[in-house]
Amino acid sequence: MKILIVDDSKAINLMVSDMLHEAGHESLWAENGQKAVDIIAKEKVDLILLDWNMPVMNGPEFLEKVKSENLTSAPIVMMTTENKPDYIMKALEMGASEYIMKPFTSDILINKIDLVLGGF
Repeated sequence: MKILIVDDSKAINLMVSDMLHEAGHESLWAENGQKAVDIIAKEKVDLILLDWNMPVMNGPEFLEKVKSENLTSAPIVMMTTENKPDYIMKALEMGASEYIMKPFTSDILINKIDLVLGGF
């Protein structure tokens, strides 16, 4: 499965990429929402892991663009340190399928992916 990691932290990208590769998934990285838009315009991805706070285009702005322009049908899972209920509700209302709080373990990540994708 091809999973796009959208996060401005190279360390988070490396950690999550390792977790995904150990579970047999392929990963791509975009360091902000605009780069993610560019990637999904060229490549089909099966899932998007999206950070909230990023330069250029943040997570909510990316969700808004995806929704308004119908850019992808891939489920989007927020992975962020933002843990206030208002943030979680906003992300879900804007089209995110699920929410993971940083920091998280490989088990939490893989279980959330399985939940969102129906056990694929």
